[in-house]
Order: sequence, then structure tokens, then C-alpha cells
Amino acid sequence: MGKLADIDEVMYSCGLEVLHPGGIEKTDELARMCGIAGDKKVLDIGCGKGTTACFLAQKYGCRVVGLDCSERMIEYSRTKAREKGLEDRVSFEKADALKLPFERESFDIVLAECTTTLLDKEKAFAEFLRVTKRGGWVGDSEMIWRKPPPEELVSRLFGLWEGFKTMTLPEWKAFSERMGLADVQAADFSETIEDMEKSMKERLGFTGVAKMCFKLLVRPDLRSAMQEYRKIAEEYRDYMGYGCVVGRKR
Repeated sequence: MGKLADIDEVMYSCGLEVLHPGGIEKTDELARMCGIAGDKKVLDIGCGKGTTACFLAQKYGCRVVGLDCSERMIEYSRTKAREKGLEDRVSFEKADALKLPFERESFDIVLAECTTTLLDKEKAFAEFLRVTKRGGWVGDSEMIWRKPPPEELVSRLFGLWEGFKTMTLPEWKAFSERMGLADVQAADFSETIEDMEKSMKERLGFTGVAKMCFKLLVRPDLRSAMQEYRKIAEEYRDYMGYGCVVGRKR
């Protein structure tokens, strides 16, 4: 069976600009919780097509570095920044989030969206904190458990989403504090997020949906993965949610 990470690439190739629930509006909310402003230097972990980085630089005038492990995403991002005339404020690098290629205390704000759940969380947060200035902020938006999940659900998503692991929001808050964040705020976005599949289709539009249907037609493994995720989301919808944690580096 194909993996959901492969489906992400397909959706990007069909024209989707933002994959995480809530879109750029939730990104903006996360950034504002971190005190974003024009004098800040921001690191965007898992930048995808560069939409977040360009949006933040354009709206707030801050400097943003986007990082992704996919060379294709970095190419998309650089093209977007060039088209928007943001090359003086936005740059992108291909790198591993667990081995960030930056000096200690290089950034005022570090943001991650739907990325940490696919990584070794301890190593990831240790790196996020290492490159954050003392007194700077780390913000992370992720899929969460709304209540403790059954083991079957944990196992099915872990296999389908290449190692996906998450926690309840109180567990995310406690984890962030243990890793070295202070003044931690946790926000549950679950009730404000509209149906993800419906939202995705609206953002893709008719042409994008048609492209995606064709790609899935010729990739039955990905089609099976998406069907499995739909079944999981329907069967366990009371368990799956979305939220964020934001904290200041001590």
C-alpha cells in the first residue's frame, strides 16, 4: 500500500498550496501567538511549497527561512518567492529537521506544522530549541488525540502515515515544558476545522480534483491508502483533532 506522504506530494502537484488543517488562517494564528513582527527572524520547518514563508514575510515584513527535506518542494518555494519579489526576505534550504544546518540561537521564532508527528519528537524539539534564541518562541501545530486512543487506531495510523505518532493536547503541553519551553499555551482547533476532504476539494477546484483523480487512477496503491485513511477518519472521528502548542525558550 502507498503511504500518505506520497499522497501529500500528489496533492501539491495538483495545485494545493497548503496541506495542514485550517490553511493559512491557522498559520497566521500560530505566528501571532509567537509574537511575530517585522524585526523577527523565523524558521519554517517543513515549508512545503513555501506558502507559509512567503505569507509571513509579505504580511509582517519579517525574514523567513523555509526548510524541507524534498528538493522538489524547495524548487517550488524558491520559484514562489521569486515571483512574489520576496527573495530579499525569504530563503529556502533542503535539510533534515533533526539536524538543522544553523548555529545555536539563530532564530527568534521556530514554526512547525503537521511535521513533528512524523519525526522523533525529542530530537526534533531539541533541535528547534537549539536554534531558537533565549526568550524566543517555538510554535507547533499538529494533529492530536482528542482523548486517549485505542491501540488499534495508533497502530493503523502509524503504519499508514510512515511512523505517525501524536499525543493529547495536555500531553503535548507537558512534553513541551519538559523539553525546555516556558509560558506554554495550548489551543485546540478541532471544533473550528471544517471537513478536511471537502476543504481540500474546494481549494483544488475542478481542474485540480480532475488531476488528482487521474493520478490516483494510475496509482492504485495511493488510492488504497487514501481509502484506508477515509475509513479511519470516519470510524475514529471522535478521537482525531488538531491543535497547537506555543512556548518561550527559557
